[in-house]
Amino acid sequence: MLKVVKPIEHQEQESRKPRRKGRWKLWLTLIVLLSAVLSVVFFRSSLSRIQEIEVEGNVYADRSAVIEAAGLRIGGQFFESSATSIEQRIVSNLNAIEHATVEKRFPGKILLTVDEYDPVAYELLRDGSIQALLGSGAEIPLGDQGLPAEKPMLTEWEGKEEEKAKLCRVLASVPDGQLSDLSEIMPAATESFPDKIRIFTRSRFEVETTVSLLKDKLEILGGITETQNPGFINMMDGSYLVPFVESEAESEVTP
Repeated sequence: MLKVVKPIEHQEQESRKPRRKGRWKLWLTLIVLLSAVLSVVFFRSSLSRIQEIEVEGNVYADRSAVIEAAGLRIGGQFFESSATSIEQRIVSNLNAIEHATVEKRFPGKILLTVDEYDPVAYELLRDGSIQALLGSGAEIPLGDQGLPAEKPMLTEWEGKEEEKAKLCRVLASVPDGQLSDLSEIMPAATESFPDKIRIFTRSRFEVETTVSLLKDKLEILGGITETQNPGFINMMDGSYLVPFVESEAESEVTP
């Protein structure tokens, strides 16, 4: 049986629908406005600001330098940069840092943990001061850190920054055991070999080679210094040893 809707009843039903839709739109608008107001209030409050910055793991890089490289400051926006972007800024702005980890602890605390390159040598400068050279080529003036143990001393490298950085990267790839006998490394560039170097060992050998050959030649050098008398070792394309001539005083046998 068909239901006959009276015109008045039909009009009442139609009038209710727009009211409900209008009511939902009003609530949605109020919610959006309230969220916007709360967001503005929050980002202007101290809860959204950086209140504390901690740095861990730094030995050679200064704490303030790490914070500056990260692009952070007390009072800055806590949510302005992601942890990943802060990590990338630290590594790209400080060549002493190999890795960086950033941890955000709400409200307002940021922890920066850095992993520095290891020292591979130290350098004696013309003014008598000494600086540590890290595996990245970074130069760190030595204060209270002390000298890197059993690392070679670089001399006469001032003004040769690019070649020195290349040497440091090679030294960083060499096991510590192969570096312990190296006492001094000097540049000895020639027209034919622009990266030629001269090495003096603690076992009293003098060695000539190149930076590009150094890693492979050091594997051979240990066997020579342990089995032969001190002398001059040429380790360019090939390798040969010329023993030092002993003086009469050294060769005399005391009765």
